Amino acid sequence: MPFNFINLSPVVILAIGAIVSIVLEPLLKNTSKHRFIPWVSASFIVLAAVPYLFAVQADIHSLFTMNPLQRLLAYGVLLSAFVGIGGIQFTLAKEQSRGGEAYGLLLLATTGVLLMLHSMDYLALFIGMELASFPIYALVAYRRKSQEGNEAVFKYFLSGAVFSVVFLYGVSLIYGATGSTHFASVVLEGRENLYIAGFLLVLFGLLFKAGAAPVHYWVADVYTGAPVSVTAFMAAVVKVGALAALSSVWLTIPSTMLLKHTHSLEIIILSVAFISIIIGALSGLAQKSIRRILAFSAVMNAGFMVLGLLLPNFSNHSVHLGPMYFFLLTYAIASVGALTGISYFSGENDEKENLDSIRGMGRTNPLVGMSVIVCLASLAGIPPVAGFMAKFVLFSGLFSAQYHAVAITGFLLSIVAAVYYIRIAYVLFASGQQPKETLKHNTPDSRSYLLKLGVLLTALSLLILSVIPKIGLIV
Repeated sequence: MPFNFINLSPVVILAIGAIVSIVLEPLLKNTSKHRFIPWVSASFIVLAAVPYLFAVQADIHSLFTMNPLQRLLAYGVLLSAFVGIGGIQFTLAKEQSRGGEAYGLLLLATTGVLLMLHSMDYLALFIGMELASFPIYALVAYRRKSQEGNEAVFKYFLSGAVFSVVFLYGVSLIYGATGSTHFASVVLEGRENLYIAGFLLVLFGLLFKAGAAPVHYWVADVYTGAPVSVTAFMAAVVKVGALAALSSVWLTIPSTMLLKHTHSLEIIILSVAFISIIIGALSGLAQKSIRRILAFSAVMNAGFMVLGLLLPNFSNHSVHLGPMYFFLLTYAIASVGALTGISYFSGENDEKENLDSIRGMGRTNPLVGMSVIVCLASLAGIPPVAGFMAKFVLFSGLFSAQYHAVAITGFLLSIVAAVYYIRIAYVLFASGQQPKETLKHNTPDSRSYLLKLGVLLTALSLLILSVIPKIGLIV
């Protein structure tokens, strides 16, 4: 039992941190909220990382589980949350926002994602999903007078509610077919079709959260309507929770009656992956807004990560989702680092950010600029950054699993998509006159220390992950 408490204690620490951050908000003056609360919230994130050092592989009342892959992903989630706190601090302080609730909301969302990450029961997973979703709805609409923000949260909330219902209905069918909400429940005789229908509904509910096609329609508008720092947090943390939960559900196939339907499920996964990769790679080329570029990048990378579900060979009892987890980890770190760095360079009003608004801004702060370059290089899969190793391991796994055409097509489309990452990196350090509104906030200030530290940590993490030969995921 003590070990179970250690495994669950990061979630408890984050929840307490969220409560403390929210309670502090009305007690502080407006000038102090963005100087004090972010550091308190960041401290709780650091504290939440400590118990993972002592966590052991175990189940908690058949609701949550802990294993080395989940622990490593949890570190990625906590690092992304740390960077997100810095980005939100800088954005709100820059806009002289009078409210400081965003920090507590971010911690609550992180708590929900950790629950999703460790869940092994559908009801526990649903609680984590909703705990992650509702704070993010509020963060997306944090600029109440923004027309784009209001439109984004309206679309995100409605579609999120619909797919929550879809997910719950799938869970109810699974419960009817098994008599349990545990991921690996045995299907009762004669109820196989009921279970398959429920499994597919759950699958598409999680694909919506991951932003994969054909349920990706909300991604570009929501990413554009939210503040850049909120977009950075969403792009990283929510995708980790959704895809980690999806992989946990997928690994239960051998213990259920779905094993003989593996071929049909593989066709569905291939279709989702290719539609996501094609839409993401080609649509991103036509965009000028950095958030829309990285929104379609998120759709494309969701397709790559879904391909990782093809690597378990259930017929040969070979289950290995390491490449998918490693890809997910590097993507989360790179996306939160890149977008948070962009929020630093995007001027007084990041609602109008585009490629021209950051032209040459990397020169004003080379430390942040080079960190963003490392993150973009990882997203593009350029060596020697960790993103290259993640794609190499994924495509190698697909070749080993005899998916030759899939691997070659994915590799070629990833080269196409690399163009828009390189374009952002080029503009960031290009010569030329900088827009006047981007020149006002680049003087050193305490409100940017946390952001700079977080972005630097993402770049260092990607470089470290690229040189460690055995990260526990590749072999």
